[in-house]
Amino acid sequence: TKLPGVEIESYGPIGSNVSFGIRGNNSSQVLVLVDGMPAPGGLAGSVNLGTFSTAGIDRVEVVEGGGSTLYGTGAVGGVINIITDHSTQSNGIARYGSFGDTEFQAGAEGFSIDRTYANNAFGLPSYTSFGTVMPTTRNNSNYGATTLRYSGSKTFGSVTAQLNFSTADEIIGVPGFYPFVSTSSIQNEVDNIAGLTLHHNGAQSTTTLQLGGEQQQLAYNCNDIQEPEACYQPSQSLSVESRVSMYLRNAVDAGTQHLVYGIDLSRGTVMTNGGGGPVVVPSGAPQPPPSSTDALAQTAVYVQDNVDFSHIFHGYAGLRGERDGGLGGAISPSVGIEADPATGIALKVNYATAFRAPNASELYYPGFGNPNLQPERSQVADATLHFTGSAGTASAGWFTTRSNDLIVSTLIECLPPSYYNCIYLPENVAHALRQGFTVDGTTRPHGGISASFNATDLYTAENLTTNTRLPNDPVMTVNLGLKFVPARTGIFGGAELWERVVGQRGTVDFTQPLFFQPAAYSNLTAYVDLRVTPKLDLYLRGYNLGDERYADVSGYPMPGRSFALELRTR
Repeated sequence: TKLPGVEIESYGPIGSNVSFGIRGNNSSQVLVLVDGMPAPGGLAGSVNLGTFSTAGIDRVEVVEGGGSTLYGTGAVGGVINIITDHSTQSNGIARYGSFGDTEFQAGAEGFSIDRTYANNAFGLPSYTSFGTVMPTTRNNSNYGATTLRYSGSKTFGSVTAQLNFSTADEIIGVPGFYPFVSTSSIQNEVDNIAGLTLHHNGAQSTTTLQLGGEQQQLAYNCNDIQEPEACYQPSQSLSVESRVSMYLRNAVDAGTQHLVYGIDLSRGTVMTNGGGGPVVVPSGAPQPPPSSTDALAQTAVYVQDNVDFSHIFHGYAGLRGERDGGLGGAISPSVGIEADPATGIALKVNYATAFRAPNASELYYPGFGNPNLQPERSQVADATLHFTGSAGTASAGWFTTRSNDLIVSTLIECLPPSYYNCIYLPENVAHALRQGFTVDGTTRPHGGISASFNATDLYTAENLTTNTRLPNDPVMTVNLGLKFVPARTGIFGGAELWERVVGQRGTVDFTQPLFFQPAAYSNLTAYVDLRVTPKLDLYLRGYNLGDERYADVSGYPMPGRSFALELRTR
């Protein structure tokens, strides 16, 4: 990602699962929506952005900072809202690249289809550990996915109806933590989404009713004959999540005052079968039940008032009351101001409380869940100064998140004979603190050339109970970009170059190779656009052009340099 404060960390090559976060907050603390409705996997904490197809997607909106007042549980770090494309124009993409990366994508009249495949086998630097030559090929990383999506809208008088649905079927090879590699672990994921949104436009207000449903089926299977301990269960595990939601809100525009209020309701279940067989537990502890079926619910009301005090001073205040089933409730207030003291200068300051109810996996997953978890509660604040001038735009900001009862996965113990017998348990941390700065700037194009820069300094990401740094939170992340867009004549359509530099994200043993450790790294990507016809472009894309070997997530090596050719209609 190129956005300041936003982290996307992959567990491997094309189609792998990813972790994501905003301003040091992890995936479970960032709410993912599709057209404003919960994405599949939200109840179980298994939303997978890494395999979400771009077919039929118009844009992705990112809201940074605590958004619990308007969005509810899970929006501690922010919100990622994936907006589908309602246009009826035809389009298509065909791509082929390294590691067997193949994609065909087509769309027309609101419908889109995407088929992606990659064999993802890649070599690793060879080395010897304690006299043993370690595996030098990362196998069992195949990825295949088919996505069908529809998004359309139609107006009936003063009412606009928007309908969207999609289904995605994905098969992902899961080799696991290096070097304890499984040769046959396979994950099969099926995601289904359906939503209907009705907008009624009045003289001074817009009323919106959203009805939606989502389902995720997540199966994990393993039949590793050569290394049976690499299989975490003797039979297939299965998790099935289903949820229906209804959101009703009204936005009133009264001149200098803008009022939003609404009701959110959702009901869902998560059924989990851990795969049977004994689960590793501490000595003397009873075996957990092999499966569980649990209901989760959300009921909330909220109101937020935005006031224009003058042409240079604006403010807002909001309040949300929510109850998440048997997990309890929360009252979440928020306030903020915006000042425009001079042309091209704007200051925004926000404060809010935010909360997150534990997900079903953290509560109930056999052999892992902890039903005694309490919801996380946080105080979130940020201040950002924006500049706009003839040379471009720039901003500088500060943010802080102080959390109580932060949920973290704690290593309890490792039992012989192997790594696979380690026991983890989600627990509430009494206190945690995240603080940092962001800077962001983009120049206006000059001769078709523009430059971009942003950096995030997460100088504090600390478990205040143990006085240790929270895992997977690099201190520094920097993005540098250079883009050239020529006049729309000739064969050359443009080019872009991006360098992403990420700091160390955990403990590194420098006596061992770095390709499976959370060491600092940089990743250089680029593309060149060639106009084949007035309606067809050819892109040459390059990834990790410096051929750095690193692990975005500790223990999960990333591939080296790769390329792709892509034909895209305009």
